[in-house]
Formats: sequence, structure tokens, C-alpha cells
Amino acid sequence: IFWFFGINGSNITSPIFTPILTALTLENQAAFAAGTALPNIINREFDAFFALFGGGGSTLSLLIVIFLFCNSRRAKDIAKISIVPGIFGINEPVMYGLPIVLNPIMAIPLIFTPAINVAIAWFVMNSGLVPLCNGIMLPGSTPPLISGFLLCGWQGALLQLVLILIDMAIYLPFIKALDMQFLKEEKGAETEHAV
Repeated sequence: IFWFFGINGSNITSPIFTPILTALTLENQAAFAAGTALPNIINREFDAFFALFGGGGSTLSLLIVIFLFCNSRRAKDIAKISIVPGIFGINEPVMYGLPIVLNPIMAIPLIFTPAINVAIAWFVMNSGLVPLCNGIMLPGSTPPLISGFLLCGWQGALLQLVLILIDMAIYLPFIKALDMQFLKEEKGAETEHAV
């Protein structure tokens, strides 16, 4: 919700959540080192690497969808400059360039995609299909699939891939609507330029 208004949400919430989530990660780290069962599904790494892919709103999936399904020059150009930073969790180029900030069309997937990721990842880890995060404290810029593998083995990487695909399905109808709007604007500009 903060991101919709152009405020980096994690910068606002980190002072509250980071100490709590880090303590939970350290408990998992100690249990992993001792060879005992890991106690916490929710921790710093779960939050950083299973809720968000490409920054706030899980926008890496949005960028992939733009490359695969959008036709407007504007959307494609933004995706081209945003994809590499997005792989490493930096999404300001797409947030402000598309824009997602103050864009009512993009508000719904921006807000709900991370919540859906958390619910699915929690359920899958709670059921034992994917191991819990082992306590390794990775830099926030570690790309998906690599981070999932380091934290939870191949199952973690597979879970991240599935979540990215789900996120793509969530973003698709919204970005297609925005792409249609961009195409109309581009066509109008071409007509105006031709006259």
C-alpha cells in the first residue's frame, strides 16, 4: 500500500519487522546447526525471498509478462530498463517508469500478489512439501531460484518458480488493460504527428 503512494514500504516497516524476523532466522540457524527441527516458517528470509520477487509488489513477474504479452513501445521500453535491476530486487524503474505508483489499474496486483505468495509459501512449508528456510542470511539482492535453492534446497527453488508463474497470471489481465491504454496513446500520437 505504501508503494502505491510512491513510498518504499520496506523502508517504513523495516525498523519494526527486521529485528523480529532476524531473531526468528537466528533461531532457525541455531536449530539447523544443532541438527534439530527448524522452529519458524516465518522469518527474515521467508519474507525477503518467498513473498517478493523483484521488489515490492513482486514486480519481476510483471516484467516477464510485459516481455511475453505486451505490444506497446512504452511498456516494452520500461521492461527493458527494469528487468536486470528487477532480477536483483530493485524495482524503482518499473514503479516510477510504468508507473505503478498512483496507478489504480496496477494497485490490485501490487497489493495482493505478495499476500498470495505468503499464503501459498506458508501452506506449502507448513505441510512439509518444502523445507523451512535454514537460517542462512542472504543479501536481499540474491536472485530468485538461487536464493530458494540456498535456503530450502531444490524444493525452495521450485516453489519460487511456481510463485513467479502464479504472480504472472495475477498481473496479466491488469497489464494487458494498461497496455491497451498505452497502445491507444501511441496510436493517437502517431496520428497527431502525421498531421
